Amino acid sequence: MMKEKLMTPEAFAGYRSADSGYENALNLMVSGQWEDALASLVLDKTPEKVLGWVVQQVTQLPLNPPALQCVADINQWLKTHDEGLRRDIFLQAENLGFDTPVGAAGLALFWMQGSMTPDEFEAVYPEAHLAPLMLHCALKQLSVLLAADNAPLIGTQNLLAQWHTVQGGH
Repeated sequence: MMKEKLMTPEAFAGYRSADSGYENALNLMVSGQWEDALASLVLDKTPEKVLGWVVQQVTQLPLNPPALQCVADINQWLKTHDEGLRRDIFLQAENLGFDTPVGAAGLALFWMQGSMTPDEFEAVYPEAHLAPLMLHCALKQLSVLLAADNAPLIGTQNLLAQWHTVQGGH
């Protein structure tokens, strides 16, 4: 179900469950499907593990002080899962803009755990696919920024190489 929400029908049809997300991503890159290749990475691990990796990759970019603070808070949340910090990160992400890799990562974190409503209201929980979907958005934004003046495919190749290294080469 999650694959269908993150991938194009063509990529979904060719996705091989026996292969790792990285292997599927490499196959998709051959045909230039960089966005689906990134979706394969998101689907390969838990959202929390992908978030940790995304914030590592974001530090390749020049970040302003508010973005650096948000990254630091995301890293802290990954260790503590503090509810107050989760809500603070959402506000920081909103101020940075969900159209930035750090803002998208912050929104993904907010959707990973807990209610979206303040404590004084009845709890409303996000759909399970929203956090991975926003992580996918963060990776697409990051690919475009890492590629600079090149096609986003170049940024995705950079991210795939980093993923492969972090996963221990397999």
